Amino acid sequence: MKHKMKLLYGGLAVLLLATGLIVYRAVAPAPDPVPVEEEEITELLPEADPSLVVAAAFSKTKDNTVVLSVKNLASTYTTVGYELTYDSQGLIKGVNSGSKPVEVAGQDEFEREVYLGTCSRNVCKPDLGVSKVSVVLEFTDTTGKKSQFSGDFDL
Repeated sequence: MKHKMKLLYGGLAVLLLATGLIVYRAVAPAPDPVPVEEEEITELLPEADPSLVVAAAFSKTKDNTVVLSVKNLASTYTTVGYELTYDSQGLIKGVNSGSKPVEVAGQDEFEREVYLGTCSRNVCKPDLGVSKVSVVLEFTDTTGKKSQFSGDFDL
């Protein structure tokens, strides 16, 4: 009988403790939230070498495709990352080089065809009404230093 009473008192103590903890959390003031910066922090890179010649134009052979080209790399860059943004029927859309920039080590020129649309299961749907693209290029030189080019191109 004494053993049952000890178990009963122990169970009541645990129940009382749990109830007290729940009530305390419900009544206690919540900590102040950490303020969130509304501005997005972006890495500012130095401007790319002005001798680079960057161009973007519609492809003459492929529909809804932009040819992005860079000349005068002078074999001083190892990679080029790119991002194209454009307006298609009132929606801002974009294409980028992804997580792995394009290898250009030892090259003087870079050219990439970029399809403006989406493809799934070998069926492509073009983004219509594109007349201008904004291009951001991120160059990494042979020492690992990064620089950036930004520009708008009418197509």
